[in-house]
Amino acid sequence: MTPPRVVVYATSRPFRAACDGLLREAGARVRVASRQAELAKAIGEGTIEVVIAGDDGQDLAVARELAARSTTAVPVVQRAPGESIEEIVARALAVAATSVNQPRSSE
Repeated sequence: MTPPRVVVYATSRPFRAACDGLLREAGARVRVASRQAELAKAIGEGTIEVVIAGDDGQDLAVARELAARSTTAVPVVQRAPGESIEEIVARALAVAATSVNQPRSSE
């Protein structure tokens, strides 16, 4: 089985680093992005199973906007209040495991 491809998009360096480390430990292929252009490029490649958005509300808004423009379905997850980084990483990996990057039916 191919390891899941996950993008961590966050303006917070500690958040990106923590997610990156945990995802790599779990065997995922990880790409980190701190700028909108980096995230757009990663999503545009069409190989992403899930995006983890940082805790900043703007991170989530940008990630959702860019994912909505993609020709493949790209789920965006964000840490819920009180959720640890370990928990968001586990949730993102679960989403990636069920994601099938199919073309959107509306296109």
